[in-house]
Amino acid sequence: MRTRLATNWVESIQHRIGSDFDEVLLYSSNIYQVLTGRGKAASPEGETARLRSWASFYIDRSYPDSPGRFFTIPTKAPAARVLDERAFADGNSRLLAFPSGYRVKNPEFSEYFEQFGANRTAYLLQWCHGDKGRKTIVCCHGWSLGDPGQALRMFRIHKLFNLGLDVALFITPFHWRRAQTLAQRFSPPFPFQHPVLGLEGMGQAIHDLAASFLLLKDQGAARTGLIGASLGGYLAGLFVSLTDLAELAALVVPVVDFRNLKLPTTKFARGAESMEERTGLQQEIQSLWKIHSPLSHRCKLKPKQCLIIASRGDRLCPFEDVKKLCEHWGSPEYTFLRGGHALFFPREARGQAWYAFLEANRFI
Repeated sequence: MRTRLATNWVESIQHRIGSDFDEVLLYSSNIYQVLTGRGKAASPEGETARLRSWASFYIDRSYPDSPGRFFTIPTKAPAARVLDERAFADGNSRLLAFPSGYRVKNPEFSEYFEQFGANRTAYLLQWCHGDKGRKTIVCCHGWSLGDPGQALRMFRIHKLFNLGLDVALFITPFHWRRAQTLAQRFSPPFPFQHPVLGLEGMGQAIHDLAASFLLLKDQGAARTGLIGASLGGYLAGLFVSLTDLAELAALVVPVVDFRNLKLPTTKFARGAESMEERTGLQQEIQSLWKIHSPLSHRCKLKPKQCLIIASRGDRLCPFEDVKKLCEHWGSPEYTFLRGGHALFFPREARGQAWYAFLEANRFI
């Protein structure tokens, strides 16, 4: 009995520490500035009125009610060029670039979207053994974490490679080389700072990720799986709800629904002339967020092909939304941990669940 009580006490402390650490992140990092709208706004003048005008385009076309119609999936692999190639273990790593074929749905928003010229080029970083027919894992990184060095550590690229897998890192729109400025690499405007930019950027992310899968298939990849962390988990969850290109998907501490995040809608509300207008604006913004939430779509994979790893005390990506997604997906494989978004316990549990999932689906 004493041992059990001690274990419960330790687990309770671990859970509290991990959860409280998320609050430190929210209040001390660029994440907090973006989520609360205290960072530099990347919006045009008269942003509230213009936002409502832009938002009406999507609402008038009933995209919130039929969200699948908003997304465009390419059917042909893009023409890619190799920007860099170097040795990696007993294979090589290479950086591929190709033009993003995405076209903004709202013509009135196109000029604003296209001002980010660096975002017009998509990037895929590969770690390859050099032969065809390899199973491949595509990784989707979190917000502001598109640097390949971060991905090497986060996704344990060396270990996946040594297990016989080829690995690829998809660079999310407005991240790393797709960022317009060095400052935007650390605090990308997508997807949190502006709901219309977030919607069109998510449309571009799905389009370019699908193009990346088609490119890998053209190169000779056999079976292809997907893993995403945080914002990358959101993208992965949406991707397998819109396409059947991935054979498995793992979502690690994923965002599930923007409506429950601390997002900067108040900065737009400052331009509202009345409480009624402010309420209407909030409802319109939530309608835009609904279009790209995985909860608004049906997953195309079987539950056994999906894994969700989350922390019960996560304050960045609420655990309540994760439970909703599990129910929505029909009880996928899952591992729920103590602690928060970045600090969790047991420390080895994420990796154990991930590698067991790969083995169960015969990827390793």
